[in-house]
Amino acid sequence: MVQLTPGVRFTAQISGTVFTPLLVAHFILTLASSRQFPIATSPWLHFLLCALALPVWVYARSWWSYLREEREIAALGAVRVPAVQASWPGNLDIVFARLKDGKEGYPADAMQSLTLKYGKIVNMRVLGKDRIITSDPEHMKCVLATNVQNWEKGPYFRNMASSVLGSGVFNADGEMWQFHRSTTRPFFSRERVTDFEIYERHTNEAIQVIASHLERAFDFQELVRRFTLDAAMDFLLGARVHSLQELQLQSGIETRSPEDSELRTFDLAFFTLQHHLAQRSRRVPIWPLFEVKQDITSKDMHIVRNFLQPLIANAIERKQARVVQSKAPQWVESEEKGTLLDHLVSETDDQALILDETINMLFAGRDTSSAFLTYIAYALAIHPSVVTRLRGEILREVGSRPLTVDDIPKLKYLRAVLNETLRLFPPVPGNARVPIKSCTLPPIKPGAKPFYIPAGTNVPFSIMYMHRSKDLWGDDAEAFDPERWIDDRLKKSYLANPFIFLPFNAGPRICLGQQFVLHEAAFFTATILQKFERIELAEDAMPPEARPPAAWKKGPGRKAIEKIKPKSDLTLSVEGGLWLRFKRAEHIEIS
Repeated sequence: MVQLTPGVRFTAQISGTVFTPLLVAHFILTLASSRQFPIATSPWLHFLLCALALPVWVYARSWWSYLREEREIAALGAVRVPAVQASWPGNLDIVFARLKDGKEGYPADAMQSLTLKYGKIVNMRVLGKDRIITSDPEHMKCVLATNVQNWEKGPYFRNMASSVLGSGVFNADGEMWQFHRSTTRPFFSRERVTDFEIYERHTNEAIQVIASHLERAFDFQELVRRFTLDAAMDFLLGARVHSLQELQLQSGIETRSPEDSELRTFDLAFFTLQHHLAQRSRRVPIWPLFEVKQDITSKDMHIVRNFLQPLIANAIERKQARVVQSKAPQWVESEEKGTLLDHLVSETDDQALILDETINMLFAGRDTSSAFLTYIAYALAIHPSVVTRLRGEILREVGSRPLTVDDIPKLKYLRAVLNETLRLFPPVPGNARVPIKSCTLPPIKPGAKPFYIPAGTNVPFSIMYMHRSKDLWGDDAEAFDPERWIDDRLKKSYLANPFIFLPFNAGPRICLGQQFVLHEAAFFTATILQKFERIELAEDAMPPEARPPAAWKKGPGRKAIEKIKPKSDLTLSVEGGLWLRFKRAEHIEIS
């Protein structure tokens, strides 16, 4: 079966819109000509009227839509969202500006410039398609919680992400989302996410890699990408892939080319898919036109499928063998022993559905954790006083033994460091929803009219910009200061309105793996600081692409002081890697 590229499908879809008015005009004029109406006798007039049919049709549809929206606005007692006025026809220059920002800009640049000019909510309308962007916590509260029944991922996002996420939980709405949610929720029980054995197993491998690089610069982001891949594959699929051991082999004990590794190829493909989806988002609504010749995700998805499908097939075979052996109709192992993959195959034998959900869970369990750990290390590397205080707490409360779940409540400063990292550098910098029915979002100013949101409008929201807003977090909002999670500022900010801090989303679609990510990060960070007393940013070893552009020095806020180049795709990362040096703690043996 021939698979049409996104560009070909998009062209076919819009062809009907383009050619239908022309054909209708041609038919009417031909009929008029056959009846000898004078207006239709001239071939040039015939051509001119047909040519005018499309703009007239577009204008008529736009005017009708405008009138319909005006009636809804009046009924809702609302006002329109301020709209960006760009320079090119259809505001197409907005698309190319977004692409430039994604390549060269700081992640919060676009939202900051829009907010300064238009306020916290703005309509970036392109080719007649509304795209209403907000950074207001009350809007996010409405979308994610109080009016959540009217908001969904929406058909446009599903279409854009379907080649990667399929019908998985992050790309599903309605009954399909409920199925995925109910299937995966039991797996993230407290008993599972507080089983620190997995964290310890893979953290110890990471420690060995760091120890082999003592006093030498290396890419810490690459290390945690492999650490989180190993941990996620182990926790979710029960697969021991040992990508950290491969990294250790490359550190001088033995040489092996990463290009020869099937696991390395899978890892790179998985990482690249995020960038492809982010590029599609920046090219909205004309992204398919950039993929006329091929689907840009197809090559990497082929690699990902080939890697995961044997694991899924083996899990189905194991289930079938258990059913035959026990003569039971379903999977009968205890929850404590099964993996997420075991749970999925117990619900269905549909390998495509299982594959979709597996990929979705790996995105959540691996890439968000990798971003989180990368930026924790970055924050510690540029704030040595935080390292000193945090090490003191860990050594005082835990000593040199492995961290346990009972230690977590005692490590208040550690949790403050984690929260502050999530605030300034949320692993998922933004998200989006679509209203099923036309509705409103609360006004920014008390007593003003609410904002009108037409049905089917894509509404992205910037979590990263909200987390750095001075009106929500104080004048020092862009400073890394874990103390704000301990002192009186906590009451004035987060405790006064929890929706100003959304690193794991909120409402019914809140991240199921939240506690897994937090426990993993706590264990990893505590163990690192038990073994190493100093973390330094190795600016001399950074490749050119990892360095902040010189123009950033003149920019506002953190942009001017950043020592690395943050990159925002679906999740946050560091362009060119995070290059660090570690110093071993005195009298600590790394086993």
